[in-house]
Amino acid sequence: MLKKALNCALLLGAAMTAELAGAGELTLYSRDDYHGRSQTVRDTVADLEDLRFNDTTQSIRVRSGRWEACEDADFRGACFLLEAGEYPSLDGQANKITSLREVRGGWDGRRERERDRERERGDLPGRSLGGELTFYTRDDFAGRRLSVSNASADLRERDFNDTVQSVRVRAGYWEVCEDVGFRGRCRILAPGEYASLERMSNRISSVREVR
Repeated sequence: MLKKALNCALLLGAAMTAELAGAGELTLYSRDDYHGRSQTVRDTVADLEDLRFNDTTQSIRVRSGRWEACEDADFRGACFLLEAGEYPSLDGQANKITSLREVRGGWDGRRERERDRERERGDLPGRSLGGELTFYTRDDFAGRRLSVSNASADLRERDFNDTVQSVRVRAGYWEVCEDVGFRGRCRILAPGEYASLERMSNRISSVREVR
């Protein structure tokens, strides 16, 4: 009997260890590009106010797991899915996350499809594909500059709308568009230097990496 009980305890311990090993983890940052204060999360947080991190997140590293992030406490309001990867800027969702929980099973299909449509419209942040470009407010890479490493559906949120006159694309292929949400006339920028955007000068309102 004792041996059987011991075996059961060992099996239970192994199961708990496996569960812990598979637990998700992400780190929130209070500034773009993983700067500022940080908060690592491994469990459900119904209200980030409890961690003094409510409406504070501007970038995220998801080390493991799939996470649902919501604008209101108790997973209410607008929510979106974060998969393992790096999110150097949350764009329209910056400073809006109030609750978080790991999604261990499937995510609600109808909601997920709606989130996918929102992501296509640029309403939600997309994962970085590894590319990077830098915008400049003057020809020949002069003036103010802004480095971009993931999609931005509305450059007004980064105080760079209709301001770009030259671009350096360090990696990746990027679509730049005249209107927010990747609408209007668009152009693909390959890796290289664009000392003058000519007809697209001072007209870029949204940008995203396409491959």
